[in-house]
Amino acid sequence: MVDNDLQSTWHSPNEGHAMSVKRDTSYGSTPEAASAGQLAWYRDTTESSMADLTVVTHPTRQSGKDALWLEIDYHWAGQAEPRKRVELFVAGKAGHVYQLLFDTAATPTKLAAQQQLFATARDQLLIDT
Repeated sequence: MVDNDLQSTWHSPNEGHAMSVKRDTSYGSTPEAASAGQLAWYRDTTESSMADLTVVTHPTRQSGKDALWLEIDYHWAGQAEPRKRVELFVAGKAGHVYQLLFDTAATPTKLAAQQQLFATARDQLLIDT
């Protein structure tokens, strides 16, 4: 589990799912800038260990604000198992951007659970509006 001033990360007991909530200014103060910066880091396989990324971006709303929802298909470098990461980027106060993400192996059962977990987390996500 990662837990610091910027980010908290949790893993399911069987390590099948990872969830992270992050609030920072590393890549800018808008969902567009933050997601572009995060994707650039992901695409650097030597840094992120993520390979063969394909990304679909959906404009959405969160807490009454414009947000971006990303669906990222990839695999870990050196492994063939496909993975799926869903992320939400939404701006808060003071130039902070909130990033909510869920990551799992891309099996039908785990993807169905991921979809439910992501929807529930979005319903409960509070940002400084």
